[in-house]
Amino acid sequence: MSSIEAQEVDFVVLNEDYSRFLLHDGSTLKAKIVLKKIFFAPIKTPEGYPTSTAFDTVNVVVALVPHNLKRPPSKEPYNPQTDKGTEIKFEEQEVKTQQYMTTNGFRVSLKPVLTKVFRYEKYTPLGEPMYNVVLQMISNIDKIDTTAA
Repeated sequence: MSSIEAQEVDFVVLNEDYSRFLLHDGSTLKAKIVLKKIFFAPIKTPEGYPTSTAFDTVNVVVALVPHNLKRPPSKEPYNPQTDKGTEIKFEEQEVKTQQYMTTNGFRVSLKPVLTKVFRYEKYTPLGEPMYNVVLQMISNIDKIDTTAA
């Protein structure tokens, strides 16, 4: 969608809670996708939906690390070109869908989907292992019935 045809739409946050994933190393990842901007095409389908949409988002991921996995902080910084991680399997504990209401009558839902987790032999200043995650999203748009009172 080109920026000429896209129209930014304002919104309010309805729900923006963390999803939780249990890593097989004992850590828990909390993740959410925070919506910063919404863009709708000005042309609508016969059903009243925008013909195209775009979202500006940021992924927020936090690790809750058990004490037995903590080590002294690494002296060398993480280098994505040379440091090789170990893939860590995980299980969904609770998946929360982020929801937003636009000022033009739509509810936007964003569901985080964790697909990969890698742990590195590098440790943060808090002594926690460094993780790299692949977090994707599934989006959905619903019209809000403004005629119901």
